[in-house]
Amino acid sequence: MKYNIWNKWDPLKVCMLGNNYAPEFFNGIPDKAGDPLKRICEETLEDLEGYKTILQDFGVEVIQPELDPNERFLDNPHIYPRGPLQPRDYQLVLGNNCFTSGGDHPAIEKRLREYGEVKTPKFTVPVINDKSYYEFVAGADWPSYEVFLENRENKDFFEDFVWEELLGFSAHSWVSSACCFMIGTKLFVGDDQSAFAQPHLKNIDIIGFEKFDIHLVDVDGHTDGNYHPIKPGAILSLHDVQNYAETFPGWDVCYLPDQSWSKVDTFMELKKKNSGKWWLAGEEDNDEFTDFVETWLQDWVGYVEETVFDVNVLMLDEHHCCVANPHNEQVNAFLKKHKVEPVHVPWRHRYFWDGGLHCITLDLYREGTQQDYFNR
Repeated sequence: MKYNIWNKWDPLKVCMLGNNYAPEFFNGIPDKAGDPLKRICEETLEDLEGYKTILQDFGVEVIQPELDPNERFLDNPHIYPRGPLQPRDYQLVLGNNCFTSGGDHPAIEKRLREYGEVKTPKFTVPVINDKSYYEFVAGADWPSYEVFLENRENKDFFEDFVWEELLGFSAHSWVSSACCFMIGTKLFVGDDQSAFAQPHLKNIDIIGFEKFDIHLVDVDGHTDGNYHPIKPGAILSLHDVQNYAETFPGWDVCYLPDQSWSKVDTFMELKKKNSGKWWLAGEEDNDEFTDFVETWLQDWVGYVEETVFDVNVLMLDEHHCCVANPHNEQVNAFLKKHKVEPVHVPWRHRYFWDGGLHCITLDLYREGTQQDYFNR
């Protein structure tokens, strides 16, 4: 059995850790843009190596996607995907199965398939809820997006080959381990369009869904940027994520204010230029660097405004929690209260990559079995 994930805290035994392009990837780019990018890459790889060592020290087998060291951005800047840094975003490990929607760097799926069987979520009706994406991938025989929406549950309306093409392009962001939290017998699915997602849960054929009582949680961005159950009875959370009295009755919740923003005041100026997507300390006034990222690396950076990284943690077991900020007194007091020791993992460029310690990992195997944590 290669995969075994039923919660967020059983002892972690196998984990995928993201990877990133080497500094040389940006050789040939003018120094004003290239030097900051190379620094980001070098320090990101250093921090990934440190994270890997910590995981291994706790007995975790670590696998990583591999990159071609001879690749250079200037060889084909129009098509290079972001690096395989955040393997949760398009993968879902559910119980004893791993699924991928194939939307990320191909090195992630390749390494997972070397590790164990990987499946693709199957849609019984087409689910494409973004008009611009629909129009981008649409074949010549596809109807308009509005006509598609009116008829997508009627297979007979479409030519057979069009129907198969539509199913092939169907996807949704909440079918990932960044948005699905397995907590024993319950599966919490985060989505900022819950009204859209609700009727389409029945249209996804995913082995293992039947093992869970599914709850949709309306969150802004990925679930793991909003809250994290760290052990039975304890949750780190932003404010107003969900009504925990209903979804996690009796659990102790540590609500975090946006403490991280006090440390990145200069980002507030930069956000006027890049719409709040990313931040690199010391380069706020480097317009050439900002223009390069905005022109060429749109898919590489996310939205740091959506994420408070002190909730984006990785549990090694019930008593050890990987944290990027060792100085959050509120978090430290909450962890101590619940007999959890923080394990500091430096992650310097989380504001550029818009991904915390949970985002850049994908837990594949934890000891333990499915249990009911809500009827004890």
